Amino acid sequence: MKENDNNFFHDYVRVWDDGATRAPAFITVGLEALLPDYYGNVLDAPPPFPVRPGERILDCGCGWGRVLKPVLDRGGDAVGCDISHNMLRAARDHLSKYNHHAKLVRGDATNLPFADESFDTVYCLLVLQHLSKDNGIEVLREISRVLKKGGKAYIRVPSRFSPENLLFAFLQFISIHVFRLHDPIRMRFYRIGEIKKICRKFFSHCEITAHEFRPPWNFHTRISWHIIIIPRFLHRPLRRLSDKIEKLANGKLPFLKHFGVTLMIHLVK
Repeated sequence: MKENDNNFFHDYVRVWDDGATRAPAFITVGLEALLPDYYGNVLDAPPPFPVRPGERILDCGCGWGRVLKPVLDRGGDAVGCDISHNMLRAARDHLSKYNHHAKLVRGDATNLPFADESFDTVYCLLVLQHLSKDNGIEVLREISRVLKKGGKAYIRVPSRFSPENLLFAFLQFISIHVFRLHDPIRMRFYRIGEIKKICRKFFSHCEITAHEFRPPWNFHTRISWHIIIIPRFLHRPLRRLSDKIEKLANGKLPFLKHFGVTLMIHLVK
């Protein structure tokens, strides 16, 4: 991982190790785990990409195995890779409850410990958001390297221009540059044009879909993250509205993609 601060790598890993010990579901899923009326049961949701039985699949940044489990349920030959020892232990324990025993490997996504062209599919969900843009480029380079020719990758990142992320970015700027709070897993946001420019260096095809069209749920600070500002009775109507906008954004009105909370990048090597 490329960083000027020699202590960064230690601090970065410590956050995920501590999170795996205290609350692995929350640190990897966040507020989604606390809003079942809007998100449904995200702790056992289907993977947001197709899985073909027997295909070799890499979960890059597998965390505690939330997505590995449904991938294995569908017959994928899955490998989980994460930078945190504790997350990998949590993944092993989680998968063992369902009689799954995936290969779990500790590794840095900017230098994956796998041979060239090892996988049919690679997915990396909400990992790049916690890395510098330079490191994000290295992750995409590595994903391309370990994919077979014609293999597919699915990368999820937060969008730059959604109202929720604009608020998050502003509050993060204040916390880091005004209050001088140290945050080794600070968020990075991506523009659609920026993604396409980066990905064309490593992949033959890039398609982007946008998801989650909603107002901010909360104020993202260390003392207010748990306070949901939208009344619960509005959560299900907001879900239905989000689904309608998402269909338009990924169909007839593509300019709306810029305002989705997350972007799913579909790549082919």
